[in-house]
Amino acid sequence: MKAQLALVLTLIASPSFADSLSLDLNDNSLRLNYQYSLDKNYQTDAAWIHTKDLGNTFTAGLNLKQTLNNDISALIGGKAVFQQHDNLPDGTAIAIGGTLRITPAANKNVAVSLSGYFAPNVLSFGDMDNYRELELRGEYQVSEQLTAYVGYRNNRADYGSRGSHNLYDGAMIGGEFHF
Repeated sequence: MKAQLALVLTLIASPSFADSLSLDLNDNSLRLNYQYSLDKNYQTDAAWIHTKDLGNTFTAGLNLKQTLNNDISALIGGKAVFQQHDNLPDGTAIAIGGTLRITPAANKNVAVSLSGYFAPNVLSFGDMDNYRELELRGEYQVSEQLTAYVGYRNNRADYGSRGSHNLYDGAMIGGEFHF
């Protein structure tokens, strides 16, 4: 586990690779998310989520970026999900979804973002039956290098007879560093 964390932090810390790095947490979970823009239309991301007494979730995604107007932007695409649990079976999934971000014209330092990804049974493998990820957050751009945010995130997976389990659930606080 320590070797995995060291590798992730080494890759994320290299400024030659990064466009942005997000770090958020709540009482039970920590999430690191690295985003890289391939060009003006495509964005990749990789995330690691550690939940106390449950385990780790790793994701990697590719999204199409669209600016709908001056105030609204969107991402649409998918992500691969791998979950390594301490007490539950491991699982993988291919989730599809996207993000909608609204920035009011009156104050461009403030934004609201809604994100959702879903992997039905046909796109979930191993012992996982399906996967869902929802996030709602309010953002404030502190500077060109830092955006602070608060919000709610729920990552959930179903494991058939073992039931549905929250992998990250609750209010969160975090920051996104832009390079």
